[in-house]
Amino acid sequence: MKKSIKRITLSRLLNVFLLSITIIVAMVALSYRSFFQVTIEDKSHAIAEVVKAGLTAHMKVGVMDKRDYFLAEISQIHEIEAIHIIRSDAVTRQFGPPKSYEKTLDSELYTVLSNKEPRFLWKDMQNSVEITIPYIADSQGELNCLACHNVQDGELLGAIEMHMNISDYQKMVLHYSYILAGIMALFALMIIFNMFHVIERYIRQPLSNLIKEGQAAYTSHKSIDVEKYESKELKAVVENINDFNFDVLGKEAALEEKNLQLRILNDEIEQTLRETMIAMGEIEEIRSNDTKHHTRRVSMLSGMIARSYGLDEDEVHLIELGSALHDIGKIGVPDSILNKPGKLTEEEYTIMKQHADLGYKVLKHSERAVLKVAAQIAYSHHEKYDGTGYPQGLKGDEIPVCARIVAVVDVLDALLCKRVYKEAWPAEEVCAFLQEQRDRHFEAKLVDIVLENMDSYVKVIEEFSE
Repeated sequence: MKKSIKRITLSRLLNVFLLSITIIVAMVALSYRSFFQVTIEDKSHAIAEVVKAGLTAHMKVGVMDKRDYFLAEISQIHEIEAIHIIRSDAVTRQFGPPKSYEKTLDSELYTVLSNKEPRFLWKDMQNSVEITIPYIADSQGELNCLACHNVQDGELLGAIEMHMNISDYQKMVLHYSYILAGIMALFALMIIFNMFHVIERYIRQPLSNLIKEGQAAYTSHKSIDVEKYESKELKAVVENINDFNFDVLGKEAALEEKNLQLRILNDEIEQTLRETMIAMGEIEEIRSNDTKHHTRRVSMLSGMIARSYGLDEDEVHLIELGSALHDIGKIGVPDSILNKPGKLTEEEYTIMKQHADLGYKVLKHSERAVLKVAAQIAYSHHEKYDGTGYPQGLKGDEIPVCARIVAVVDVLDALLCKRVYKEAWPAEEVCAFLQEQRDRHFEAKLVDIVLENMDSYVKVIEEFSE
């Protein structure tokens, strides 16, 4: 199934917007994370300076044993989970072993802090950060470290270690990310709905109308109104359709004229062929004293019976024309035999029967369908259904159906019409004779057709008899 313009547009826009929203939200989240990292770093430096100042103050007033209270208060600051003081070896040698809240600067940590830069270990999955800020001996300023410590200027005194909870900062990042994602989604929906409106107004609906109006314009032979369409492209399409319809209608008119001429010509050819076949069939009638219009009657009745037999119209048409030449071979039969008023002798009958072979020889060389049928009829219309006919002694369905039809028509016309050797038979006697010849001389189905329509056939014979 082909997708609609709306569905294609929605699919493409959704892909673009989802990718865009994902990228933007990720960038904003990373930006906020960097922001809160800087904030925490600044906060941790400030706390470290407060702790440094507090420890120095405790040392100067001689209350160092009370500084654990100070550190405890500092650790109560929001987001600080733990805080420790780390002593260097020089401080330990001067003031003795560390207290419970203090640590010794081991070799690993010393290596980390040897560059005298703070260390931040971010543990996002645990919602925390581990911060280690070194204390460097400095003789400058009010907090002169060398006044209390036996160290060199710039020497590492130790560090402050803090564990801070960053869950609130992470929640803030997620919060603003969700807000931004919602805004972007709303923005995307607005664009999509606007695009749908544009597509519906300027593309889909005009195209649907254009299809209907194009069909109507072709049927009514009228042009489509270009001004009804707002976009430049659709106006160009409408103009092309109008030009195309104009060209097509012009060619159709010319084609219709040619078809009319061709139909007239075909009708003339058909009529000429029919009249020619009838004329050829009547050639032998000129020599006969009592078979006037026999050819026309046989042609008409053969077509009627063929149609009742169930043959298609093309076959009916061929039999109608071909049956006109069923006795064409009689042109080779002497007048003395053809017009003899009495019964023919055996020798004369043998000569008379030769007209079937003569007719076939005249027609058999043609490749035209109508003359092929005519040749079959001329050759086989004296065959009998039981195989006792001539000239081949064919039996049953071996006899072409066209010849079987003309056989019964030829006898029907001969019996109902007056001939030089007999009077016309009453219809009742003809019916009785046909009934007697079922499956003998004639196919039973053909006999039934003739008996059912005898009145119609009698009228045709009477109408075309002198």
